[in-house]
Amino acid sequence: MFRKEDWIFGLISIIIGGFVLFSTQSLLRVQNMTDPAGPAALPRIIAVVMIIIGVIHVFFSLLKIKNCRVLGQAGGRAAGMLKPVFMIVAASIVFIFCLDILGYPIAMLLLIIAVMSFAGVRDIKKLAMTSVITTAVLFAAFFYGLNVNLPLGIFERFF
Repeated sequence: MFRKEDWIFGLISIIIGGFVLFSTQSLLRVQNMTDPAGPAALPRIIAVVMIIIGVIHVFFSLLKIKNCRVLGQAGGRAAGMLKPVFMIVAASIVFIFCLDILGYPIAMLLLIIAVMSFAGVRDIKKLAMTSVITTAVLFAAFFYGLNVNLPLGIFERFF
């Protein structure tokens, strides 16, 4: 069920969950009479679940790495295993800086392609279909469904 490389996913999940918990602290002071839980409740619940999932992945993947070393199998390429994490972080930073210029649709499309490529997906058809469909669904959900003002960049004149 768990692979040796799952600790990378676990670490990313813990970092994102921690960031969301930290970012939503200011929302704890907001009082809303129609929602007794407040605006911070759902993001904080999801963040805690992400941290728990991350801890589980880190624990079991490290356990698997330890078992592989005990059995004499190859393992312990920590630097090589971290390369995809650094590449995904770099792609996310580039995404953030390109968001205003290119707009959400193009920047998200490129981010999804980059992350899938770093994960080892090489099939151009899968990359194209997954990135286009995911970007379209996310854009429609946030822009039309939730009325979130997304940066449109070069598409500003169309919306």
